[in-house]
Amino acid sequence: MKILVVDDNKNILEFLEEFIIKLDHRVDLAQSYNSALSLIEKKEYNLVLLDKNFPDNAGNPEGGMTLLQDIKERFPSTEVIILTGYANINTAVEAIKLGAFDYISKPFEIDDLSEKIERLAEYKSFLSSHETLQSFKTLHNNVLSLLQNTHDLPEEQTNILLKKLGSRIDHVFGTQKEYEKIIKEQSEALEKIEYHAEFLKNTISEDSPYYTLIEKILAETKMRIWTKTDDQSN
Repeated sequence: MKILVVDDNKNILEFLEEFIIKLDHRVDLAQSYNSALSLIEKKEYNLVLLDKNFPDNAGNPEGGMTLLQDIKERFPSTEVIILTGYANINTAVEAIKLGAFDYISKPFEIDDLSEKIERLAEYKSFLSSHETLQSFKTLHNNVLSLLQNTHDLPEEQTNILLKKLGSRIDHVFGTQKEYEKIIKEQSEALEKIEYHAEFLKNTISEDSPYYTLIEKILAETKMRIWTKTDDQSN
């Protein structure tokens, strides 16, 4: 994936740059609101890791939330993970409602961030990636909204519940991914049959007793390919 990291702390930028390269993703860095927006306008990023707490052009100390709104309004296919040193359920709910894919609290465990990045990469590889991402956000937001009303739940326990939620959702979508894999393999097999049938049709005479059979195979194969394509689009 192409990832942009936005943070006003140079040390964090350099640390995350090295980390993301090790994950085998491409990465750019931005240390201000304007530099981030300029890069986003020039390049098509799959993900923006966005610090919540840095000033925007109006002096708002939570410029990350302003930039999140700009990104989702102008570049809706670019996903955002919010980085914040002041995380709570209210922050998470606000970020998800504005269109963020997820959020993570500073200081964070590097494995937790890796899990969130790889989850996004996996979901983007789905045939129905847009619907999958929207389903994840809806489920995530619904659970966060419920937790928002549980005032006596310790933050550590909340984070454990959210981590378990992510694993459960991954399991559900993992089943969907396996189904998509089967569909893809079947489609590829049908395309090979179609190719060989077309070749045979062009090499034998129309008077051959096999010509009609090959035409039937081609017609059936084309119909099944069309059906598989229609299933994938739905």
